[in-house]
Amino acid sequence: MKFFFASSAFLLCYLLHAQEIKGKIVDDKDNSLSGATIYFDGSTVGTLSRGDGTFAIEYKEQSNLTLVIRFLGFKTFYLPNPDPKSNYEISLTPKENQLDEIVLDASPFTQEQMLRAFKRDFLGRTKAGRRASILNEDDIRFYYDIEVKSLYASARQPIEVINKELGYKVEFDLVDFISDFYRVSLDKNDQKTNYFGGTSFFENIAEEDRRIKKKRLKAYKGSSMHFFKSLCSGQLEENKFQLFHKSFQVPASSVFEIKKVKRKVRASRVPKVETYEDSYEIIILGNNFENLNIDSALLKNKFQKQVSLLHKNERSDITFKTKVFYVDDYGNHTQISTILFSGDMSKGRLGNMLPTNYQPHD
Repeated sequence: MKFFFASSAFLLCYLLHAQEIKGKIVDDKDNSLSGATIYFDGSTVGTLSRGDGTFAIEYKEQSNLTLVIRFLGFKTFYLPNPDPKSNYEISLTPKENQLDEIVLDASPFTQEQMLRAFKRDFLGRTKAGRRASILNEDDIRFYYDIEVKSLYASARQPIEVINKELGYKVEFDLVDFISDFYRVSLDKNDQKTNYFGGTSFFENIAEEDRRIKKKRLKAYKGSSMHFFKSLCSGQLEENKFQLFHKSFQVPASSVFEIKKVKRKVRASRVPKVETYEDSYEIIILGNNFENLNIDSALLKNKFQKQVSLLHKNERSDITFKTKVFYVDDYGNHTQISTILFSGDMSKGRLGNMLPTNYQPHD
């Protein structure tokens, strides 16, 4: 079963001197909006707008983030790569008044059955996922399409999750959720793929708890963040990762070409300023399609490479459908929708998810 989680942010954050992103939140009639939620997607960094609509949020120099602005009754606003030299005035657009959509086609499953399947695929099947709880289940709507054998979910409000195991409260603004099955079923053994996407904000609710810190470190070890960080630092073997291609153990250099680069993440015309950030460029060597007896014209723009990983006793497969992507110093990667995980790495879901600014010594 393939799984990938999409988040709009790719964090590149270095602990240099802190700056602030400043601005003002208004509605479509230029009225100030007080109490708007403002956060960097996937992180623990957030704030609220003041009584006059103004805000200031901590920004670490050379960050590449998406700033999310959310206010009840208005469409969510996304600001990629905000510039600390700018003072933003952000106008939010009211949502249209829409009644909950009524689906006339009878579902073969009850709401309770679909909620149970959703929690399995959204929160995950690890201990953290099983212990996590959703505070506002009534805000989640489900639809099962028997023609394509797929479960869909949407939410009227951000899904509020208490992760007892890792000590976070997570607000997840669900954009997409799709689980595809081989037959009309909700059974995990009949599942083909699962995808969910959206933005998230992490609130630390157990900051000084040593037991929680150990559990976070355990969730980190063997994760995709841990793997990509180890890959870029040349520490796969030291961190207990073994890489396989076509059932043979191989060195990382036979699959990946890794370069430290300056990556342009922001450009403005007036004044003419370009912003570059340090990151790792990963180039995948070889292409699984090259070995197929197919007309080369049909292979144009097609790319796929699959590798397997062992981390201690856990096995995962990674399918790359992109030849080039970037990784930051934390181990977060770009091209999220074209890098697919299956096996143990895919089991954690939101339950094992850590903030994109997590560091093992946090």
